[in-house]
Amino acid sequence: MPLPVHTSPRPAAVTALLVLQAVSGTVALALLVWELGWPVSPAGARVSEWLTWGLVLLALLSETGLAWKDKRQSPIRRGLILGALVLLAVGRFGLERPLREWFGDLASPRAAALFALIVIQVTLVIPFSLRLLRLTRSRFFQQARPGSLFVLSFFLAILGGTLMLKTPNATVDGLSWLDAFFTSTSAICVTGLIVVDTETAFTQEGQFIILALIQIGGLGIMTLTYFMALITGQGFTLRDQARLGELFSEENLGSVGNFIGKIVILTLAVEAVGAALLYQNWSMQAPREGRLLWDSIFHAVSAFCNAGFSTFSDGLADPGAAMNRPVQAIIMVLIIAGGLGFAVLHNLPGLFLRGPTGLLRRNFPRSRRLARWHQSLPFQLHTRLTLVMTITLLILGAGIIFITEHWSFTGDRLWEAAFNSVTARTAGFNITDFSAYGFDTVVLICALMFIGGSPGGTAGGVKTTTFAIAIGELVRLVRGHPSLHIGNRRIARDVVDRCTATIVLSALWVSLTILIISWDNPAMNPVDIIFECFSAFGTVGLSRGITADLAPLSKCIIILSMFAGRVGLLMLVLTLAGRTAPRRYDLPDARLPLN
Repeated sequence: MPLPVHTSPRPAAVTALLVLQAVSGTVALALLVWELGWPVSPAGARVSEWLTWGLVLLALLSETGLAWKDKRQSPIRRGLILGALVLLAVGRFGLERPLREWFGDLASPRAAALFALIVIQVTLVIPFSLRLLRLTRSRFFQQARPGSLFVLSFFLAILGGTLMLKTPNATVDGLSWLDAFFTSTSAICVTGLIVVDTETAFTQEGQFIILALIQIGGLGIMTLTYFMALITGQGFTLRDQARLGELFSEENLGSVGNFIGKIVILTLAVEAVGAALLYQNWSMQAPREGRLLWDSIFHAVSAFCNAGFSTFSDGLADPGAAMNRPVQAIIMVLIIAGGLGFAVLHNLPGLFLRGPTGLLRRNFPRSRRLARWHQSLPFQLHTRLTLVMTITLLILGAGIIFITEHWSFTGDRLWEAAFNSVTARTAGFNITDFSAYGFDTVVLICALMFIGGSPGGTAGGVKTTTFAIAIGELVRLVRGHPSLHIGNRRIARDVVDRCTATIVLSALWVSLTILIISWDNPAMNPVDIIFECFSAFGTVGLSRGITADLAPLSKCIIILSMFAGRVGLLMLVLTLAGRTAPRRYDLPDARLPLN
């Protein structure tokens, strides 16, 4: 029995400062919800402004006091922290005017002022959120399964998104609870299925809420939360690193924190570049007047997160985007980048360093720093397998669409097939009407949606690596080999078992959803229902136009399918099953006839 650990009581001054920080963070969060969710009058805006600056003073007071009371810090480091807090104070108080001036060119002065206040209020909520992270060190969270924390975080985010979408500012004519829950789930699970028109049913604030939910879902709740702890120097315990290591399949636990930082930085950088390129290509002929910047940001984030949401009623089939090939090419690149997974994007520089024709190594053969960088970038089997599977599926998908649709070889048809092959596996954007395709094409697209993207990325489905291992296991059985070998490596038996279980569970789940929704909607075309169920489970978001007409029970089934596809069906089943008791014995083998 472990001995109890006696800790010294927390000083009253520190407790008061922590309470002060909690109060400022909670009130700032409440102001954020109020400003986004309800109409704010000029008088209310002035009250919000004065409250915000009062909260800034309280937050700076609490942060400075906590930094000064922290006896673990050396005097030099304590001085640096206090100096950083002074700079933060200057930044917070000097941030409003530049934001107003910059954003004022794109919106009304009132909207610009509210935007500036929201940015400042976010800086108040972050420290409060970081303090909440210390709850993960409690006994309850330490004993919880990593999968349960992951599933619970997504579920809570969906509930929060539902409440925000029900606020008066979010929609034009209101939204039912079921439709709000459906939209929030679709955004958090980066699916893109919609029951109402995103362009006409939601206001600017509502679209902003949807975009925030997409970004949260794309990064993952735990990734975003732990990265905020990283940038403020909170650090990680071994338990924290092990939990994140399981979620991201990282073998080196010491690099997990650094890896999370790269996830968020890479995501924001790619989305910013994508938005800039979309803005540049749409600037000559904007799809909607006065909304160019917003449309560019929204589609860049939605594409990289593989969400499929669009601010156009017809998606990318909108006249302003349907024939814009550069815009569609940028969307395709963002979709592929998000679907590859963060681990693959992190290892991609190895392509230029390890091959015999590596560009950087050829141009800088004597660079010691490059050599050290080269050694720190292990080009993993996962990366090679993901790239091979992605390229193979993209080429096969485009080629088979040509065959099933009996198209003649033209540039427009080639582009349509390539775009559909990209969007069908992960994203859900459309440049054509998918209800016009034949049944054989629908079968192909359902297969692509079922496979999905790659592990650790923003796509759903059973994942490319799972599909590759399942095919490899089939080949192993046919050839009679004792174990599965891929890329000069033996695949562990438990990995093969998890892949087999994932595919079997996923096939059973999709079959069950098709059966229930077909029974609940007898008048609908079965082909449309099959397509919808595969799209929901693969978190793709493509539809043949039946989502809004589904019965309430069917919408609930689609919600469950999107959630299961996003968090992983096997992880969801293991989480619901609870802790397992290990079997301490085994029985003699039994040979049963199978044919």
